[in-house]
Amino acid sequence: MADENSTPRPGQLANQTARLFIRAIDQALKPLGIRSGQIPVLLALRNGKELNQRALIEIVGIEQPGMVTLLSRMERDNLIRRTPDAKDKRSVRISLTDEGEEKSARVPEFLEEVNNKALTGFTTLERSILTALLDRIILNLENKE
Repeated sequence: MADENSTPRPGQLANQTARLFIRAIDQALKPLGIRSGQIPVLLALRNGKELNQRALIEIVGIEQPGMVTLLSRMERDNLIRRTPDAKDKRSVRISLTDEGEEKSARVPEFLEEVNNKALTGFTTLERSILTALLDRIILNLENKE
């Protein structure tokens, strides 16, 4: 948090907000035995989808070594399974196990709970404005000119 003599920078506030969101999401998901970092993979593979590791890297936006570690842990925890790709012997297809499907179906309710907690006291208009402003910041920073 900024002291009284300085003006908080948007990046610092966004960083602190993101850390607090991740902490709250991890706490909320604890009963399911999953962590916030697994959410993008769980959601990408929901409803019987199968993807290869390269596709998951594109969707999740993390580097190859991080994805390898993440998938290994998810496989260890019986959330995903890897099967050989019939079309490409060098590749594997990744899908959710039954347990992974069950847990992934519950993720949105936990995320909504955390979002509602974070936005307590915000009007509908304030929520819309905040979302629009954050979307604009993301677009500005993703601009790859």
